[in-house]
Formats: sequence, structure tokens, C-alpha cells
Amino acid sequence: MTALAQPVPLPPAWETFRLVREALLAAFFVTLAFSISASQILLALLFVLVLPWATVIQGLGTGQCLARVALKIWTDSEPLRRHPLTPPLLALTGLTVLSAALSGDPGWSLWIARDTLRIATFYLVLWYTRDPTHALRLWQGFLVVLTLMACYGLAQAYVCGARPGFLPARWVADICTHPERVRGPFSIYMTFGGVLLLGAIFFLAYLANVSWRGAWWMVPAGAVTVAALAFTYSRNAWLGFAAGTLGLVATGRRTARLLITLLAVTLVVAAVSPGPLRDRVRSMANLQDETIRDRVAMWRSGLQMIADHPLLGVGPGQVRAWYQHYRRPEAVRPSTGHLHNSPIQIAAERGLPALAVWVWLWVVFFHEGRRTLGRIGRDRPRERALVCASLGGVAGFLVAGLFEHNFGDGEVVMLVYALMALPFIVEQDLPAAAPAATPSR
Repeated sequence: MTALAQPVPLPPAWETFRLVREALLAAFFVTLAFSISASQILLALLFVLVLPWATVIQGLGTGQCLARVALKIWTDSEPLRRHPLTPPLLALTGLTVLSAALSGDPGWSLWIARDTLRIATFYLVLWYTRDPTHALRLWQGFLVVLTLMACYGLAQAYVCGARPGFLPARWVADICTHPERVRGPFSIYMTFGGVLLLGAIFFLAYLANVSWRGAWWMVPAGAVTVAALAFTYSRNAWLGFAAGTLGLVATGRRTARLLITLLAVTLVVAAVSPGPLRDRVRSMANLQDETIRDRVAMWRSGLQMIADHPLLGVGPGQVRAWYQHYRRPEAVRPSTGHLHNSPIQIAAERGLPALAVWVWLWVVFFHEGRRTLGRIGRDRPRERALVCASLGGVAGFLVAGLFEHNFGDGEVVMLVYALMALPFIVEQDLPAAAPAATPSR
């Protein structure tokens, strides 16, 4: 991996600037657990602060011309430009913009394509996080708030299900937007499920690698998070959680303890779960389930879109407009904005080259992450936990994306980009690899 240089050191008088930057980063992680609007505002502020103001002011203050200052900025950004994930991320962004510009409605498609700006989350988290200890503190802040949101979700399940008359009717109407599925602080239960999925895997990754003595609170917090995930009724998130957990079993240091804990939590949730939750689990194996049949019909429609528009797709945000032309007779919904499958959605919107680049991104990420994991010794359990959380969380996200277009869910994607930075943060803190010995002749 290529180490990413830290921001230009600021003069002592700018200590307040550094403290504000640290506070904004911590607040950003906290808001990822409950608000897309707040997290995007904080991301924008962090982007403004990462601009090389110190280099500009110091350069111009010493009488350097603007061209010299620009050259220094370009030189300082070399590690960023040479980062292993930069080529696929740039290629994906370029193909997305090209597809939008050449779509039937370029104005709307370009507006939707602005979502690629969330890629900045990866670089800003990588840039601002000093070391693995700092990263762990940031993620612990996120997990604490996520646990509170999980408790709120379970309260929703209680009020909306078991005790609908527990609160005034107007409060119940605001909380219970769906009669059974909890959405927590988000607008829809699938987003809440995607966020809980990543948080639950992070809890398990830490508990699978680090002694519980100093992290006892993660045991009940993780149990609450998994329970709230169950009551979102999001089957794609359940499958993603199962896939991420299997990844942790393969990489964790304490896999037996992890399995026992997970089994205990599952049994407790199953014991107290109402009938609809058990029915939802059984429906995953029922190919005649209405939502499963509808998804299969959407996938077939998406494949036909890809066959007709293989190079650049129909354009970002254009699936809803085109779906009527490709809707199959067996489809249940009259229209849809996405195809409930991230790979099919990306290829239908942006074309097969964009899908190839998207796959390239994940291949590079897992290759680099596994390489970092192999370099971590037994004396660094926290670093190992961070990398396992990243690999397991991204794996869970990708599996869940086979049944839901979670790559288009801003709250979930920003969290995934932040997770992706962890192996590279850990890599920068590891001792340099010893050069290979030259064989004697």
C-alpha cells in the first residue's frame, strides 16, 4: 500500500484550527449513526478544512508565486493520487459522469451523479485519522450512538407492535410509519438495517479479536444492535450480517467465543420474537413470496436494460423512467426507482464497463486488506480487529447488495467508505516490511 501523507503541519497559532478539525471529525462519526443531512454537512466542512490553506498562506507569505505554491500542493498530493483505490474510484466517477451526460435526461442524471462525491468520505477519514488508536475512538463514538438508536428502534417495535396505545396517537403516527418494521432515526427500515448491519459486524469483529475485559460494554451493546437489526425485517441485511459473521469466523482470534455469543443472541431474539418475525425468516426460503417474485422480475427487467444499453446504461436516476418499457408481466409493483440489486443497477444505469470497474474496486480493496491482515502480529489485537471489521463489514454490505441497491443508499455508503479506510490506517502504523534477502551466488 501507499502511505497517505498527513496534512501540512500548521503553525502553533493555528492550534484552534486543529481542534475544530478534530471535533468535526468526531461529530461526523457520531452523526453517521442517525442523520444523513448532518453527516453530509460535516463532510463538506471537513473537505473545506482539508484544502491546503496552510501551504497557500505559508507559500504566499514567504513571497512564492502562485505557480510554485500550486506545484507544491500537487507534489504533496502524490500519495493520494497513487493510492491503490484511486484508479478504480476515479474510473467509476468518470464513467458515471459520462453516462449521466449522455443519458436521455442529462440534467437529472448529473444531479443524481453527485452522489459520487461521497467518495470523499474515504479520503477524508484516511487523511484526518492519525493512527489506529484514534480510529478506534472515532468508531467507538459511532457505536455508542448506534446502540442508543438501536434501543430507540426496539422501543418502536414495542410501541408499534405490542403496545400501540402506549403513547398519544399523534406520537404513534410519527414513530410507527410501518406497522411492524422499525426504521430508527432514518426514513426507511432498509437504511436502518444497513447501518445496523455494519455496526453489528464491527462489534463482533472487536469481540472476536480483543479481550472483553476492557470492552465489556460491547457485549450488551452488540446484542441490542443485533436485536434491532432483526426487527427491521430487512432480509438483505440479515444475509449480509450472516456473510460478514462467517468472514469474522475465518479471520478472528476467538472464533469459538464469537460463535457462542452469536448463537446466544440469536436464541434470545428468536425466543422473544413475535410471530411475524418468524414468518419473515421462513419467507426467505419461499420462492413464491410476493416480494421475492417481484425482485426476480426486476432483475430480469434490469438484464434486458443492460442488453439494450451495454456501454453506458440508461443513465443515473433513469431506471424509473425506463422501467415501464421493460416491466415484466409477473412484476408486482407498477414502477420502481431501483432494481434491488446493486450490480444489476450499476450496469443498467452506467453500463457494463462501470460494473467492471466497480468489481475492480472491491478486488483491490480485499487484496490490500488481506495483505495488511497478514502483516499484523498477535501483539496487535486492536489493529487486527479494525481490519477484520472493515473486511467483514464490506463483505456483508456486498452480499446485502445482491438483494437491495444499498450502493445507492447514502447513509450506508458513507459508512462503508469510512470502513474501507481502516486497513490503510492500520497499514501506515505497521513497521516497514523488511526487504527481501538477496540470494547468494
